[in-house]
Amino acid sequence: MHKLKQVIPTPVKHIVYKARSLQEKLLLQLKTATARINPQPILILGNQKSGTSAIAALLAAMTGKSVTIDLRKEIFHPTYCQVRQGKLTFPEFIKNNRLGFSRDIVKEPHLTTFYSDLEQHFPQSQRIFVLRDPRDNIRSILNRLNIPGNLDKLRHEDRQNIIPVWDLVMDGHWLGIEGENYIEMLAARWNFTTDVFLAHSDKMLLTRYEDFLQDKIAEIERLARSLHLPAVRDITDQVDIQFQKAGNKNVNLKEFFGAKNLACIEHLCGERMKQLGYELE
Repeated sequence: MHKLKQVIPTPVKHIVYKARSLQEKLLLQLKTATARINPQPILILGNQKSGTSAIAALLAAMTGKSVTIDLRKEIFHPTYCQVRQGKLTFPEFIKNNRLGFSRDIVKEPHLTTFYSDLEQHFPQSQRIFVLRDPRDNIRSILNRLNIPGNLDKLRHEDRQNIIPVWDLVMDGHWLGIEGENYIEMLAARWNFTTDVFLAHSDKMLLTRYEDFLQDKIAEIERLARSLHLPAVRDITDQVDIQFQKAGNKNVNLKEFFGAKNLACIEHLCGERMKQLGYELE
């Protein structure tokens, strides 16, 4: 089989790849059509690149639960704007994504912006909010999208390869978020998602990404206990798996953002940072 792959001409390889993609697409459609919505999934919320994927995956692994890491149907054809504009009801949105909502644990940062709808649709669900220092959070988003942090404004070449679901992160106008440039927009988005937690902190279990990094197993065990989920598996061999594209955690933030953009983030997010225990430079 290995030798056969070596002699397949390029055009045939392309056809085989497309056929495989079509097969996967049809399988996904079949699974979605037959999926049953979980009436009370554990919901993991927070801003993008705040550690939600790693925490959701490790919590599922430790407790033996099924997990959704992002709603797959929303990646290239997101419908969040339609829900926000009232063109699509939230129950319709859930139904369209019923495969994702069929799992025990559902992680999707975009759902943070629909907290009231989630609360109404899944009143019995337990919720986790993952918080991360905005400076490191925004740096990680930009690393994920291969965008420098020290620009005054985004260039055309910086935006042309951003897929639709990430474009909604970079441009928050659909949420009523304003900003003079991409740094202000991302800082305002961090404020927006953080305000969701602050407004509903009595109904969500908070975990800080920084605490998770200090002792990943201990933090996942704490979350499992708080959710009354027994730990049924040892996850020691999984804690260092990279669940999303890694950024450069060791970069000097002033060098990455430049003094102006770093000061902008601290100015816009400073009040909430102090409230949540993050020190300013």
